[in-house]
Amino acid sequence: MTRYRVNRAIPAIAAALVTFPVLLAVSPVPGRGEAAVMAAAFALLAGLVLFFAGGTVESAPMLFFLGAALAAGFAIRTCSLPQSANTDYIYCLGPWAQDFRDNGWRAIVSTWSDYNVPYLYIIGIIARVPMNDLYLYKLVSVIFDCGVVLAGMRLARVFSLSPLRKTVLASALFLAPTVWLNSSFWGQCDSIYAFFCVMALVFALEDKPARSVAMAAVAFSFKLQAVFFLPVFIILWMVRRVSIREIPVFIGTFFLTVLPAWILGRPLSSILLIYRNQTQTYASRLNLNSPSAYALAPADERFHDALFNAGLALAFCYLGALLLLAWVRRGRIGNRALLLFVAAMVIGIPWLLPSMHDRYFYLADIFCVFLAVLIPEKWVFAPLCIFCSYAGYHAYLFSRFIPYVGLAVPSLVMLFLMGGAVMLLLSELRRPEPV
Repeated sequence: MTRYRVNRAIPAIAAALVTFPVLLAVSPVPGRGEAAVMAAAFALLAGLVLFFAGGTVESAPMLFFLGAALAAGFAIRTCSLPQSANTDYIYCLGPWAQDFRDNGWRAIVSTWSDYNVPYLYIIGIIARVPMNDLYLYKLVSVIFDCGVVLAGMRLARVFSLSPLRKTVLASALFLAPTVWLNSSFWGQCDSIYAFFCVMALVFALEDKPARSVAMAAVAFSFKLQAVFFLPVFIILWMVRRVSIREIPVFIGTFFLTVLPAWILGRPLSSILLIYRNQTQTYASRLNLNSPSAYALAPADERFHDALFNAGLALAFCYLGALLLLAWVRRGRIGNRALLLFVAAMVIGIPWLLPSMHDRYFYLADIFCVFLAVLIPEKWVFAPLCIFCSYAGYHAYLFSRFIPYVGLAVPSLVMLFLMGGAVMLLLSELRRPEPV
C-alpha cells in the first residue's frame, strides 16, 4: 500500500512543480507576492487532484492526459483572477468581507446577506487573511471545482467506467466553460453545493444512506438551489436506498451547520427565514437572464401573476409525473435510471420555475457531462446544456446577449434537453433488469 501511494505521489508532485512556474508566468495578478501565492495554491490543488485521481484512473497515459487538462484549466482560472467587474462582488462579496474585518464574527448577526450562514463562515475566514479577498473568494470556489472533479471520478467508479472515460469525465468537468466562469471569473460559489449534491448521489449508490443524506443537508445549507436535486431522495426511498430513519440525519446536519451562527447571537428565526426571503426578493421578475421557459414569455406585467402561478403549477406537475413514473417502475430502477432521474430534475425543474437566475442550471451542466460520458452516444447533452447556461452568464457578465441567440434559442434547446432526458429515462425503465 505504501509503495502504491508513493507511485501516486510522484506524478502528483511532478505536476505541482511543473504547474507552478507556468501559472506564475501567465498570472495577471498585479502583486507578485499574491500572484505567487495563488499560483502555488493552484499548483498544489493540481497535485492533490492528480494524487487522488491516481486511485481511480490507474493508468499512466490517462494520468498524463488528466494532468495536462488540469494545467490548462488552472491556467484559465489564473488568467481570470483579477476580473471583478460584476455587481455581485462590488456590492455584496467585497462589502461583506469588509464588515467581518470591521466587526469580527459579530458581523454574522446582521442580516445584510441573503446567503445562508455556512458561506458566511467562509467569508469570516477570508476576511482574516491578509490578501485581496477577491482572489480568496475565487480560491475557495476553485477548491470545490476540484472537489466536483474528484466526486465525479468516484461516481464514475460506481459505474465501472474505463480509465479513458473517467479521464474524459474529469477533464470535461474541469474545463467546462460555465464551471470555471462561475468560480474564477465571476467569483460565485455554486461549485460548493454542487460538490455536496454529487457526493450525496455517490454515497446513495454506494449504499451509505446516512452519509448521503448528510451530504444533501450540507448542500441545502449552502444553497437553496439544492432543491432541484433533493427530490431524488423520494425515489431513493421508493427503491429502499434510504429510509425515514435518515430524516433526523438531515435535520441534525442542517442544524449543525447553522449552530455557530446561532451561538454567536443570530436569531434562529432569522436563519430559517433566509431562503423564504430569497424567493421573495426576485418574485417580481419572471426571469433573470436564465434560459428558462420565461425567456419565451411576453415581457408584460399584466401577465406576471398568471405566468408565475402557472410556472409553479407546471413545475410541481412535472416533478409529480417523474415521481409517479418512479413509483410505477420502482422495480426497474438501477443506478443508471437514478442518474437519469437526477438529470431530468435538474434540467426540467429550473426550466419550468419562474424567477430563475443565470446560474441555476449549474447542476444541469454537471449532470449532463456525467450523462454524456455514461452514454457516449448522447454526448451532445453536455455541450448543448453548457451553451444554454453560458447564454445566461454572457448576458449578465457582459451586459448583452449573444448576437442572434438571445435567451429564446437557449430556452428552446433546454426544452429539447429536458425532453431528451425524459425519453432516455423511459427507455431505461423498459429494460428487463435494472442496471
